[in-house]
Amino acid sequence: MHGGAEAAGARFEVADLSAGRLLLSRPVREGDRILMVHIHSIAKRPVEEEFSVRGGVLSMEEMRFDTFGANLPVGPEHVGGTTTEFLREEDGYRVLHHGRPLGAVQVMVGGPEVDHTLTLPGGGRVRLLDLTRRGARVELRVRGGGRPRPAGAPDTKMGMGR
Repeated sequence: MHGGAEAAGARFEVADLSAGRLLLSRPVREGDRILMVHIHSIAKRPVEEEFSVRGGVLSMEEMRFDTFGANLPVGPEHVGGTTTEFLREEDGYRVLHHGRPLGAVQVMVGGPEVDHTLTLPGGGRVRLLDLTRRGARVELRVRGGGRPRPAGAPDTKMGMGR
């Protein structure tokens, strides 16, 4: 064991809020990364959202994309007490969120053309469509990390797709 969240029995979970059931539960430890990749429903280009386990909660690290689209940032933003850093790079854009605590992220599962896919700590990959149906409302979260969701960290809706 490496201490931190793992010692407290922290688990990364995907819950189907529409059906009221747990779809996935995997042990995680402090500092672990979870990557969600999907195809933007309007721009039709890949978007990567990288989360981490910090202080026993799901936190936003960064977002990457190669072209602008609806609901994607166009510059730095002030969100939940954190100012993001917007970087233009050779192959696209990176938005650094500096470990902003989220608590939970709600996602409307898109169809095969959106293909929400999670890469879990250790490299395992899971398609949300393999866990539930298109249109289901799921929640990504960390449970049992020893610390409740920070005050002022609302459940965040991201990664919406059709």
